Amino acid sequence: MVLINILSAKWLMEDVYFDVQDAALAQYERHLNLLADEGDVQIQNRDALSVATSLQSLPELAEVPFLSVPLDELTDDPFLYEQLSLLPINQLFVDAQTASIYVMQNNSQVLIVGPVIYHSFLSWFADWFLWLMACLVNGLGLSVLLMAMYRAHVNVRTQLAAVLPADIKKAQSTSAQLTELHGYLATNEQQSTEQLNLQRDLLHGVAHEFRSPMARIQFALDMLEDADLNTQVELKNTMQTALVGLDELVKELLYYAKLKDGSTAMQWQLISCQELLQDAIAQVAGFYPSVTYRISCDGDTVIADYNLLRRALINIMRNAGRFAQQQCLISVRTKEGQTCFYIEDDGIGIPPGKRVRIFEPFTRLDPSRSRDSGGCGLGLAIAQSVAQLHDGNITVIDGLADLGGACFCLNIKTHKNQPSD
Repeated sequence: MVLINILSAKWLMEDVYFDVQDAALAQYERHLNLLADEGDVQIQNRDALSVATSLQSLPELAEVPFLSVPLDELTDDPFLYEQLSLLPINQLFVDAQTASIYVMQNNSQVLIVGPVIYHSFLSWFADWFLWLMACLVNGLGLSVLLMAMYRAHVNVRTQLAAVLPADIKKAQSTSAQLTELHGYLATNEQQSTEQLNLQRDLLHGVAHEFRSPMARIQFALDMLEDADLNTQVELKNTMQTALVGLDELVKELLYYAKLKDGSTAMQWQLISCQELLQDAIAQVAGFYPSVTYRISCDGDTVIADYNLLRRALINIMRNAGRFAQQQCLISVRTKEGQTCFYIEDDGIGIPPGKRVRIFEPFTRLDPSRSRDSGGCGLGLAIAQSVAQLHDGNITVIDGLADLGGACFCLNIKTHKNQPSD
């Protein structure tokens, strides 16, 4: 910017400024000559009036100073002194350099009229030319700089708008967008940290879950070579059971990972809660023939993904059937925009301090590690993920029917219209 100012000032001084000054001076001189011509006419028609009084009658000279001085006092300016010495009496001489009009009153006395102030756009422009040009050059430079910064800003906003959520795009100002963006990034960082911790815990849980069946398989292989025929059959059955358990665990892990990575495509449809619960009970009842499952539902309907919601209910019902003594009650209630499924059993219940942990992967309150009693350890974690996909969650609450056991509340958002995928 400094270099531009220096080059611009040099060019303006050489090619423009002096021409403007000369034009303003020439205009000033023409104005003084016109005044001199008018003054000469006044002097010739002054009658008995003095020269000064005649000139003061001109409107342009009414407020101008008049001073009568000896000619000898003007010897400091040789050119002016010479011109006045040759000037006839009562004749006018215009000096543009001093912006004054000179009148010879006699051979030794000179009347000085001026300086004559003359206001015109050209004279004003000549006086302020350098400042105006400096403002123009710097204004253009700043305008170009601001335009470049604005385009860069718009480009950044466009790129951000392509990747930011819709609620940030709706922000009215840049500061509001930055505030929203800061919160968005902070939330993403927290979610990423939680996701990494979850993956770490999940890997540790997977390693632990794989250890038991792999140990059984390794033990059976070590014993197989020296065992008799009947023992070999038992060992093979043990290995087959362990492999089936591993296969089931892998399937559950893949299903859970699919739910957590957000790649699950939701198939929304209007569902009868009565039919959904009957279908889920039909899938579970065979595992626990001593448990009676009862439904309390008054024709409620919900918009949800049928297969996912059924899977979540099956997992919760299997957990209830595993610990129930005789009965399990499933009821549905709708309140405050939520559809709530309550699954309550008459088992041993869940201590209040452990009601949150049971939804973490591979968390079992039952000390048994058998697959029949302990499951894969992912059932409730999968059910929680399904609930979250339906804008809901699962909690353990105090029982509604006072059966004495655990009461799970699966609540999902009640949609009036089918949401878009």
